[in-house]
Amino acid sequence: MDDISVITPVYKGNKYLPTLLHVIEKAADRIKPHKVNWILVNDSPTIKLVSLNTNLKNLKITKIENSHNLGIQKSRIVGLNHATSKYIMFLDQDDKIESSALKIHLLNIKNSDVSITNGYEINSSEHTKEKFFNKFAEMNVLKKLPYYFYLGNFIISPGMTLIRRSAIPDVWKETNLKINGADDWLLWVLMLCKGSIFSLNFEPTYSHMRNDKNVSNNVENMIDSTYEALNVFCKEYPQKKRLYKIGKRRLEFWKDLQVNGSNKYKLYLLNPDIAFYAIKKKMLRIF
Repeated sequence: MDDISVITPVYKGNKYLPTLLHVIEKAADRIKPHKVNWILVNDSPTIKLVSLNTNLKNLKITKIENSHNLGIQKSRIVGLNHATSKYIMFLDQDDKIESSALKIHLLNIKNSDVSITNGYEINSSEHTKEKFFNKFAEMNVLKKLPYYFYLGNFIISPGMTLIRRSAIPDVWKETNLKINGADDWLLWVLMLCKGSIFSLNFEPTYSHMRNDKNVSNNVENMIDSTYEALNVFCKEYPQKKRLYKIGKRRLEFWKDLQVNGSNKYKLYLLNPDIAFYAIKKKMLRIF
């Protein structure tokens, strides 16, 4: 049985895979004799995956071919259904992890259900590299459910996490969001509602490559996807309808701000509770 499965949906992404193999090899080499299975889910089945081989004895490569294009969320679930490991990492094709990533996660997760580390956002066109979190205290919001509804998802990507496979809720595995983007937000809120323990580490282990094609950069698409995810949450946890209403209002706030160009300060005056959480989050970054 494998210890860690790294699941990567691939959509017209052959150019990224040799580099990604190299960084996964370096990370796997540092956790010997733990076994790593890199599961590639080809979501562009008309394009054959590039040939990939490794000499590492504790790393194997598994290739899965989707019969048709399913999207990133469903492809992650396809990979998850093929995994037999204790832990899961969802890593996108154009992202990277540090050579220390898997080692740090294994030390950090221990009796927890999710290990979350810091990371970098890299903008290649502007030649910038910034940490997601400047202070450890700022990361505490990742463990607090209300922030996901008042402000959104601050776990920039599942690639900065290692997840205990047995802790992933069945409802997430059985949900098929029609619009890609908010499946990871849904995963975290479902896990927190289940009482899952999130363990934090300030060390950056992950790099998110920012580009205009990222789904998370498409504001209207992300808003629609989150509406859909909110409805799944409400159906699963009808007793938490207050959080549902807060999340819906936050999406209306975000749409008015980003799509309709409404005045930010006026929106905050109309939504003082959202303003309160935004100020709390900002204070954690400053002090």
